[in-house]
Amino acid sequence: MVTKAVQSFPQQGLWTVLAVVKSSNKDRALKGQACLSKIQDYSSKVKKDTTEIRRMILQGQKFSDELLSLCLARVEDRASKVTLARNLGFNHKVAPCRLVVPFQAMLIPSLPVIQDSEHLKGFRPFPRDPTTIEAVLDEAQILNSLQKPRKISIRGSDGKIYNALCKPKDDLRKDQRLMEFNNMINRFLKRDVESSKRRMYIKTYAVTPLNEECGIIEWVDNLRTLRDIIVKHLRERRIAPNYTEIRHYLDEICADKTFSKLSLFNTKILTKLPAVLHEWFIEMFPETESWFTARLRYTRSSAVMSMVGYVLGLGDRHGENLLFEEGTGGILHVDFNCLFDKGQTFEKPEVVPFRLTHNMIDAFGAYGYNGPFRRTCEITLGLLRQNEDALMTILETFLHDPTTDFIGKRRRTHVNVPDTPAGVLEDVRNKLRGFMSKQPIPLSVDGQVDELIVQATDKKNLASMYVGWCAFF
Repeated sequence: MVTKAVQSFPQQGLWTVLAVVKSSNKDRALKGQACLSKIQDYSSKVKKDTTEIRRMILQGQKFSDELLSLCLARVEDRASKVTLARNLGFNHKVAPCRLVVPFQAMLIPSLPVIQDSEHLKGFRPFPRDPTTIEAVLDEAQILNSLQKPRKISIRGSDGKIYNALCKPKDDLRKDQRLMEFNNMINRFLKRDVESSKRRMYIKTYAVTPLNEECGIIEWVDNLRTLRDIIVKHLRERRIAPNYTEIRHYLDEICADKTFSKLSLFNTKILTKLPAVLHEWFIEMFPETESWFTARLRYTRSSAVMSMVGYVLGLGDRHGENLLFEEGTGGILHVDFNCLFDKGQTFEKPEVVPFRLTHNMIDAFGAYGYNGPFRRTCEITLGLLRQNEDALMTILETFLHDPTTDFIGKRRRTHVNVPDTPAGVLEDVRNKLRGFMSKQPIPLSVDGQVDELIVQATDKKNLASMYVGWCAFF
């Protein structure tokens, strides 16, 4: 099946097979190589010209090799801009390459609207002349983070420039799987009457692993992190967070298991750091109609991802991992390494199901979380329940392709956190069916949403979060 799919659409499918060939696991690498051989053999059996497919495979191998070298090349500590050829040893002769630009618009197939047999025979999920890689521009940017990811620019065969992030030392397979999961949810949201009329969606982007340690991420322009927005508007009020003082108060609150000093969270922390997120919407969308539309888009996109994140046990939702689309006000989530309640195994366990801090609620408007946010949560969770089988099928691939958390060194054991793929799937299934911890009876959709909102806004839970999560933002 894999061979036929890749042979039919090699420009898109080869990205996945080439990543398997580069696997550090010898068995996986051998299977990937065998798949490439079968693709060529299958072409000859169906009397197709194998010269083109062989050329495409060779081009793809050379190009992915250079991208891997680019990811792993040493970068000087203070470097912010580099030239690929001189500083990172990139060989520009690997382009043009017949593989498509690894962007969502080129990699995600369209689905037929009409289901009759005549229409399906001539249906093509990808365009006949897709945008391929023409060249890689020599100038690149080094981002200021621990792994020093490299922002590169690819010129497509359509003449347009496509920016991408080459990320080293990070297993992106979970990110890729979650994008597949979210794309399926987007299809459900479009088909459902209640969600489609509200234009509910999850913002997604292409994630293309090159092996278990490196990959390419589609660069999305015009984004701003939640933390940057809040810090900027606090600074405009001449407020500077004192993190040392905040940590002291949080430790004092959590030192007593009865939370007798919980009032400090309001009096000593939140009163000094007032909600300012609503000011960003006024600044970015000064006209009444655009402001209302953007705020509603933010509210609904937050709600959809809150429910999806809860079901998947998505953690580490600090202010750098939530980004705002400056043109629309929608929310984009990044960094999906903390999945399946992994946050509960941290030294400072995460105890909230999703991020719903006072700034988040402030920007929802007068109704807070009791208006469009709650209703969107209910619609989303209801849809997830209705499509349980389809969603579990996507997640079941974790059983056959265990990611880093399921091999080698195990995570710290936790009584409520499964540490096997089968246990993870069972945990997700229970969430979809309304079972909450310490609740022997499943809750209705409305009841489950209400309980989750209570947990997410509970001051005890927020005060218990790691200071870097910034529950006070």
